[in-house]
Amino acid sequence: MLPAIGYAIREQNRPFLDDPAIDAAEITFERADDPLRVDRYVRDFDFDHVSVHALKLSVASPDPPALRYLDALKSIALENAAESISDHLGFTRDGEGGVEMGHFAPPPYTQAALDATCRNVDFIQRYFGDVRFYVENIAYLFSFAGTMTEAEFLSRVLDTTGCGWVLDVTNVYANSVNHGYDAQGFIADVMPHAARVQMHLAGGFFDERAGMYIDSHSHPLPDAVWDLYRYSLELGRGKVDAVFIERDQNFPDETGWREEIRRVRRIAEEVTG
Repeated sequence: MLPAIGYAIREQNRPFLDDPAIDAAEITFERADDPLRVDRYVRDFDFDHVSVHALKLSVASPDPPALRYLDALKSIALENAAESISDHLGFTRDGEGGVEMGHFAPPPYTQAALDATCRNVDFIQRYFGDVRFYVENIAYLFSFAGTMTEAEFLSRVLDTTGCGWVLDVTNVYANSVNHGYDAQGFIADVMPHAARVQMHLAGGFFDERAGMYIDSHSHPLPDAVWDLYRYSLELGRGKVDAVFIERDQNFPDETGWREEIRRVRRIAEEVTG
């Protein structure tokens, strides 16, 4: 099965969404939730797969997300005929109504955190109904003490809730560099537990001063991420619904936009035959 392929929609790539390589689109909810907007965010494009990507569900918080946020997300999804909604496997606040930290933090990989996360994901899935929900693995610069590995924690979330997995290939690569684990091994451990998969691809760079690899939406994809993307497609054959490139700054020219997305499709076609 060939996955649907596209960009996270930005005003800078809208002129190129007609490229034949593109048949999917991801809406970042925080960009689309404009009370003055009167048209569909995908406008007149007819994509095979539309997904809405959220930033503040905070699925690993002790308490579930606010109903007003869930309702707004669901409204955007229905308005744009989205098949899926996603957010990150981490937390951005310490509880319901808590102050937003402005970044994602990984949960402690403990049974208590697992129980809370699964309870929140189940709540979210019931609220969204037929719109499938996916959780995304995050890149992190630190981790809390826990009783299981990240791969075990994520696998158990997928097993327990039946939600989909947004495999952020760049985040896996960044964590493998920064925390010394095998990127392919991580994906191989988690993939069997995911019923459905989406993928995120983005750039990054090694910060010499910090001594860490930083995932970044302002850089082109490095060769290591392209290789890991191909590996992930091969391992997830038959269960990958969509692949999205994320780019937020230092935008390429038209040739750059089109060549990058066409490479994503070309590799997918090579893998799926």
